[in-house]
Amino acid sequence: MNEIILTENETLRLQALHQYKILDTICEAAFDELTRLAAQICGTPIALISLIDESRQWFKSKVGLDSESTSRDLAFCAHAILQPHETLIISDTLLDQRFATNPLVTSDPCIRFYAGAPLITPEGDALGTLCVIDHVPRQMNSEQLEALQALSRQVMAQMELKRNLYKLERITSNEHKQIEYLISALSHDLRTPLLATRGTLYAMLGGAFGSVSDTWRDVLEDCRQANEDLLKFVEALLNVSRYKTEVSKSLKCEIINWKSIFIKTILRSNSTRKQKSAIRYKIAPSLPIVYGDALEIQRVVQTILDNAVKLNNPDQEITLEVALFGVEKVKISVRYNGRGIATLDKESLFNSFIQGRGRNNIDKLGLYLCFQIVEAHKGTINMESTVENTTFWFTLPATLLKC
Repeated sequence: MNEIILTENETLRLQALHQYKILDTICEAAFDELTRLAAQICGTPIALISLIDESRQWFKSKVGLDSESTSRDLAFCAHAILQPHETLIISDTLLDQRFATNPLVTSDPCIRFYAGAPLITPEGDALGTLCVIDHVPRQMNSEQLEALQALSRQVMAQMELKRNLYKLERITSNEHKQIEYLISALSHDLRTPLLATRGTLYAMLGGAFGSVSDTWRDVLEDCRQANEDLLKFVEALLNVSRYKTEVSKSLKCEIINWKSIFIKTILRSNSTRKQKSAIRYKIAPSLPIVYGDALEIQRVVQTILDNAVKLNNPDQEITLEVALFGVEKVKISVRYNGRGIATLDKESLFNSFIQGRGRNNIDKLGLYLCFQIVEAHKGTINMESTVENTTFWFTLPATLLKC
């Protein structure tokens, strides 16, 4: 084995290389196109994007070569990065004592010509090269040399783009975590006074502080309903935060009883609304058994039904239904008669970063939680809307979480 020749700033160079997180990644068209172009312009059968690690040279992209990497002590590119601001050109390897006995010269791939333009970071570190190789001695003209150097800069530009995108993803991820933590903390702080207000309003409406006139009863009822809506919103924020870290990792495994879920959601929906809706349910015969977390599935149905009740036209019926969908799935739908949902609103219905309630008074945060629950159960959720009616639906596989 030949001795590995290190660069003067080897430690910093390797740190820079690893920051790009490109080693051992899959092939990418952006790099492959530059490699093919280098081979075509220089008229060589082989072209490589080579990155020099601690003990190897690894090929991010390659034309005309099957190897994924070679030992660093044999790598031509390991010599090229020693002079980062120059292109290493070896017109005939057999006439160069550094490479004449190199196994890459004396045996496959039988390198006789090599030209490598270093890949230089903005800080001046050489990470590897864009190189072209031939099996016969040759010369490069000035146009080919300039093109190879220009293409090496394009390779580096692609690497810079990937590194900056990675940084942005990390920043975005950290910001999201901070925002979610803040939302969770605020929600906890808001929930306590809202619960206290709920208790006070119920007591006042029940006559605990004296008789209440019809006028004041209407006012207090509106306050109670507004407090209830806000409390639901705060609880939805808490549930979204809790679901990401806890619930989705510990789903229960039980048989879903559709009749029980439908009856419970209808009773709860009517008990929290001054204006009751006519709600019926349909359960198709001979449904396959679905396993999952019944409480979480009920939460999905409840959220969708509550939205339907708010948006439904007066005196129009709302229908809950579960039916067979395909071979091993069931489809649960909530259909109501009311104004349709605009295309732009449809696109943001299940987006957690959209404001809590949309222009149609839809509980978008609640729908995002529904999306999380259904996704955790390996199902899908969506909606269909026309001018006259709207249907929210989700599917569940029949074999999910079978105990």
